Amino acid sequence: MTKYDALNSLDNRAAAKLSLAILEMESNGIPYFISEAGRELLTQCLYVLQGTGIVPQSELEWACKKAGIRPPGTQRISWTLKSKHIDKLAVDIYPLKDGKPDYNNQDMRIVEAMKRAGFDWGGDWVKTPDPPHFELGAA
Repeated sequence: MTKYDALNSLDNRAAAKLSLAILEMESNGIPYFISEAGRELLTQCLYVLQGTGIVPQSELEWACKKAGIRPPGTQRISWTLKSKHIDKLAVDIYPLKDGKPDYNNQDMRIVEAMKRAGFDWGGDWVKTPDPPHFELGAA
C-alpha cells in the first residue's frame, strides 16, 4: 500500500496526523512500509475467522478472491470485529530492512514519530500486543 492509498483510506483526522508522522519519518530517513490502513468490515470478518478452523481455509481464500482482498494466511490476524481499521482510524506500519518489510521487529523511531503525531501504539497493549498497529488516540 502506498502512503497515498493509506491516507485516502483513513478518516480526515487520522490522515492529517499520519501525514505529520510520514513527514517526520521521511525527513529523518526512517524507512517504513504501510501494510494496511482503513479496512472494510468484510475484510475484518475474514481476519477474525482465519486460523480458527471454523471456516475451511479454501473457502476463506475463495471469499477473499471474490471480495478482491488479500488472501488470508493460516494464522489469526484479529480477535475482534471492533477494529479501529473499520472506523478508518488505524494503520499498520512495519520498518524496512534491506528494502523489505521486517515483519518480526518494530523500529522505535517509527513508534515515537507516530506517538508524537497523536497515535496510540498497539505494542503497548498488555493482553494482545500488536507492534505494527497504530490507532488515533483519544486526545
